[in-house]
Amino acid sequence: MEFNNAEADRVKVCLIGNSKLSKMVHSLIPEFQSIAEIIIIDSIFNDALMSARRLVEHDAVDVFISAGANAHYLKDTMPVPVVPLGLRQSDLVNAVLKARQISKKILLLTYEHQSTWTEFLDYVEGVDIVHRTYQTAEEARETFHGVEKDGVGVVIGSSFICDLAEQEGLPFIMVYSRESCRLMVQKAIAVAGEHKRENERRAFIQFLMDNASTPTIITNRAEQVIGFNRSALSLVKGLARNKRIDRFLDGRFMQTSDTIAEGIPLGERLCRVQKTPFEIDGKRIGHLYAITPAPERKSSAGGKASGLIFRSERMAEAAHFLQVYGATPGAVLLRGETGTGKELAARLIHESSANSEGPFVAINCAAIPSELFESELFGYADGAFTSSRSGGKSGLLETANNGTFFMDEINSLPVPQQAKLLRVLQEREVRPVGSHRSISLNIKFVAACNHDLLEEVREGRFREDLYYRLNVFIVNLPPLRERLEDVEPLTRYFIQTHGRQYGINVDEDALADVLVSRFKRYRWPGNVRQLENLMERLLVSSTLYSSTEQFASQLQSLAPELFKTPDCGSSQHSEVGHLQSIEQEAILKVLEQFGGNRLKASEYLGISQTTLWRRLKQINANARSIGND
Repeated sequence: MEFNNAEADRVKVCLIGNSKLSKMVHSLIPEFQSIAEIIIIDSIFNDALMSARRLVEHDAVDVFISAGANAHYLKDTMPVPVVPLGLRQSDLVNAVLKARQISKKILLLTYEHQSTWTEFLDYVEGVDIVHRTYQTAEEARETFHGVEKDGVGVVIGSSFICDLAEQEGLPFIMVYSRESCRLMVQKAIAVAGEHKRENERRAFIQFLMDNASTPTIITNRAEQVIGFNRSALSLVKGLARNKRIDRFLDGRFMQTSDTIAEGIPLGERLCRVQKTPFEIDGKRIGHLYAITPAPERKSSAGGKASGLIFRSERMAEAAHFLQVYGATPGAVLLRGETGTGKELAARLIHESSANSEGPFVAINCAAIPSELFESELFGYADGAFTSSRSGGKSGLLETANNGTFFMDEINSLPVPQQAKLLRVLQEREVRPVGSHRSISLNIKFVAACNHDLLEEVREGRFREDLYYRLNVFIVNLPPLRERLEDVEPLTRYFIQTHGRQYGINVDEDALADVLVSRFKRYRWPGNVRQLENLMERLLVSSTLYSSTEQFASQLQSLAPELFKTPDCGSSQHSEVGHLQSIEQEAILKVLEQFGGNRLKASEYLGISQTTLWRRLKQINANARSIGND
């Protein structure tokens, strides 16, 4: 494919050089005037780079030409071609022969990364040639400080080196010839023409891809992304060139060269992905990924996803991430207050995962006694310990194999048990207590917490390595007070479900009209769980009244919490108070678990006995305050 446009315009060549080199190239301009516009910038090192960048930004150059260090720096940083001035062996021989006529002691000073063809120097008779190299302008200048002491009588080098020698009052010979400069310009014109033609080819291919209806990604043989169209970019977030395809698609695509996969989650859509290899002359050079998204779901006034009832954008977004993250093999961490529906969210993750046909096993980490942790989760072999069941017992992890394992209140897990769980997550296998064999695990892990885990890490109550192992995909479940638009659909849902449960026929619209406006003014410290429990109470209570109006008149006595006006303190610190109530509930539960043994309870909770004593004192004070009320 050839547009034949590249030769229509003169090539824009820019020399970044120094005084003597600039003059030599300037003398060649008339020879190339019909096919090239040659711009000369007399500058070196950092100044040269700044000048070059300005030209690139204004699209004022097709190719750079330069020598020595300048050429090296430009090639490392410029997005357009750079053609360096080659040091030909004939140039070096002629320079040495000229220098020998001036002095027998010669300093040859060249840029460190430049080929210099110095093998013949040892065979030049009657001269002492010292060859040194430099990387920076400062290093080149320092070389001249000791030149006179060494008895050097003449210097050979680039235009920059010749300028330094001139400043020191030393004779000099420039190592480059006019013929070398001519060859450099000729090569630069050819390179620029090919570069322009290649850019036109790429632009045309990109034009074809962007106008294709199918999102398309192209990778090279090493599965690095080398091209994609706009529709693929809008579908695959963060898509970028020179990154491996498994950063954007499931890594299993790299295991085969020709495949079709259905139900692949990309962005907000489930997609069909077809991977096809392409070859030239029987040799595979890359792959093409053609993506067909499923029809986009239209937005609706409400939503339901595996038991999650919502109308709000925040919950719709959370439900979307639950499904997307569920389809990945990584662990998912759910964060939210008590009662926000974390187990329902975990079930939605399970249904979206590759293990959806397997079991869903849920545990409450706060409810498992420390001494039973290993036997409950890992199981045990026959005769593992004195009271063990004959024949052994399968652990919860083995039960959850090929399914989902949900760990609620992961923040309540004692530190010693966190290390054991971390090993399971890392090695994806479990060894029953007393057994010599390990069981491989294929489990989708989901954890939930009602505390800030990062703060728990800072306080030393949660292992940092376990935190980062679980902190792969995070979904925040907002409290009900932050998504009040969900109150009405939730209220109607609970009216329906509890109505069927208790066999109550009620006018849903009339009851919802009475309750929803009052519900929306309440802060719901217990979130959806509290709403469900309250709705169950009110629905049953409504059967005691002959009309909805009579029920509405008694609502304050049936649900006084809805009518309490919080004082400033409770308004400002309601969230803190809610967290305190969760903490107090957990402390009392653990104390009961250990029969009132405060030492064991404090060890299990990961706090000191003094801290536990202060917490219990606060609980007793709160209880007395409520009793006095």
